[in-house]
Amino acid sequence: MKNWKDQLNALKSALRGSKPSGKGDEKPSKIDFEPPQSWLSGDSSESIPVGRAKGRSSATPSPASVDSRQTSVEDRITSTVQKPIRPSDTPSPTNLPAGLSTAASNVEKTPVFRPRLDLGRSLNTPEWISLGKSLHHQYQQSQKAAPMVVRIGVDFGTAFTKVAIRAGVDLVTVDWAPITGDESPIGRSVMPGLVVRGRDGEYSWRHQADSEIQGNLKLPAIERVGSNECPVATLAFLALAIRYARAFLYRHPEVGRKLMARSLRWELNLGCPTEPHENLQVVELFERLARTAWQLAARDGCREADVIAAWRSDEISVGLETAPCVVPEFVAQIAGYLRSPQVTEGLHAMIDVGAATVDVATFNVVMPQNGDSVPRIPIFFSTVRPLGTHYLSHNRHSKLGLDLEWDDAVPVDPADEFAHRHGKLKSEVDTVDAQFESQVTQRIVGVIDSTRTSARGVPGHRDQFGHYSEGSVWAEGLPIFVTGGGASCEVYRRAIDSALIEMKRRMGVSRSFRFIELDPLGGMDHEFDLEVGSRLTVAIGLTEDAEDIARVIPHRDIEAISPGRRQRVDHTEIYGDH
Repeated sequence: MKNWKDQLNALKSALRGSKPSGKGDEKPSKIDFEPPQSWLSGDSSESIPVGRAKGRSSATPSPASVDSRQTSVEDRITSTVQKPIRPSDTPSPTNLPAGLSTAASNVEKTPVFRPRLDLGRSLNTPEWISLGKSLHHQYQQSQKAAPMVVRIGVDFGTAFTKVAIRAGVDLVTVDWAPITGDESPIGRSVMPGLVVRGRDGEYSWRHQADSEIQGNLKLPAIERVGSNECPVATLAFLALAIRYARAFLYRHPEVGRKLMARSLRWELNLGCPTEPHENLQVVELFERLARTAWQLAARDGCREADVIAAWRSDEISVGLETAPCVVPEFVAQIAGYLRSPQVTEGLHAMIDVGAATVDVATFNVVMPQNGDSVPRIPIFFSTVRPLGTHYLSHNRHSKLGLDLEWDDAVPVDPADEFAHRHGKLKSEVDTVDAQFESQVTQRIVGVIDSTRTSARGVPGHRDQFGHYSEGSVWAEGLPIFVTGGGASCEVYRRAIDSALIEMKRRMGVSRSFRFIELDPLGGMDHEFDLEVGSRLTVAIGLTEDAEDIARVIPHRDIEAISPGRRQRVDHTEIYGDH
C-alpha cells in the first residue's frame, strides 16, 4: 500500500488535471424565497424588497450527499462547502493525511447555502451610481494634475460584501445604506450578495416586471473553476459593486473634493478564502473575475450578453494601474498586526467565523531578513467548512421545528433570547447548539493538532520528561486571532474554549492559546465601533499594497521537516525560497 505522501502526490496530480464538466453559461441559483405577487405586478418603482425567507424545513432542498469515504487530504472547496456532511463523512482539514481526521458527531445533511434576509425594506438603485463608470471625478480640474493612487479592497463574501477604499492617505469604507435602506451601524457596512436579472437580460438592483433575484454568487463560481463557464450573475454583482463604490467615493464630502484636483491611478485587491487560495485555478479565477468586473463597471448598463462577451474576450488591460491582486483573506485580516509593535515571529492561528463558513488556518510569521522587504507567511494547514452563522441559525430553526426565517445580516441571538423570542425552553436551544458547537471544535482541534504533529507543520517536540522546550509556542501558548461577523457569538466562543481545553489535555500544558485582538484601523479614529470594525477587517486590509503586506508561501511549497532535524532551527532554513 502506498504511504500517505505518495497518495497525496497522486491526489494533487489528479486534481490539477481534472476539470469540472459543464455546458453553456451559468444559470445562477435563485435566493431561497418566492417574491410576493406585488413585486411582479409590473410596478415600475425604483426599488425591490430584499425579501422574507419563509418555508418549512421539509421544503429546504439538499444536494446529493457525498459518498461514505473520508474526505481526501486536499479537498477542493466544492466538496467541503457545497456538499453535506454525514455522520460517516469526517472531512479532514486541508492538506492533512486522512488518518489524522477527527471523529464526527451526529449531524444532519448540510443544505446548499442560500442567504436569508428579512430586512423588511427595499433595495434602491440611486441615480448617482452612474458616476462610478468614470475612472476620474466628473469635475476633474486638469488632466495633468498630480496622480494619486486609489486602491479598492473588495471583501467578496459568501453572504455579504464589504468594500473599503484608500485614496492617498484617506481611508473610506463604503456605506451601502443608499441601496439597502439599512441605517444600522452593521447594515451600513455590508451589501447582501444578490442581484436582479431583468427579463431583457439587464442586471441591476432595481425590480422590473418578470425580474429574477439571484444570490449565492460566490460558491458556485468556485465550484465551476476550470470549466470556463461564465459566472454571469457573479460578474454583474461585482461590476455593480465596483461602480457604486467609485461613485460613493466621488460623492464623499471630504475625499471627493481632493479627487477633483488629481488624476487617479486605480488598483484593485480581491479577497479569497485561505483553502481555495491554495488552488492555483481558484486564484486565476478570482483574478479573471476582478479584471472582467472592473471592465464592465465602466460601461453603460450591465446586460447578460455584454457580461458573457467580456468574460470570453478576457482582456488584460482594463484601466487598472497594475493587474488585480488576489489576497488570502486571513492575510488581509492581519495586515495591521504585521505592522504593529505587538507582532511576533512564529506560529499563529486564525479562526474566521463568517455567515456561511468557518475558516481555520495555521501559519508562520517570518519577519523580513536576508534581503526580504516584507514578512513571509508559510501556510501550514487550513480548512473551510459550512459552519457559519447561517448554518447555526438553520440548525436551530430546523431542529426546533421553526419556520426557516431569519436575517443573516444581524448578529445571532444568544440562546436565552432566541428561546424567549420563539417560545422555546433555553435547554432545548442549548441541546441543538451543543451538537453544532462540537463540529466547530473538531475543525479547530483538527487543524491545530495536525500542525503540532505533522512533519509539514511545527512539531511539538518534548524532552525526556514530557515537557515542551522553554520558549516553544506549544509551551507559551499559540497566538490566535478570532475574527469575522460571528466572532462574538456565544456558540463559537464556547467552541473555541472547548478546543482550548482539548489542546491542553492532548499536550499536557496549562496554556494552549494566546488570544490577540486585531485593530483593523491601526489606531486610526473612525466612526464605527469594534463590532462593525470586525466585519470590515478584511476590506480595510485589502486597501494595502498587496506586495507590501506579506509574501504567502502555500502549503504545497513547504518542504517536510526531516525527522532528524533539531527543533530550534532558523526559519530561513525551513521556509526559504524553493
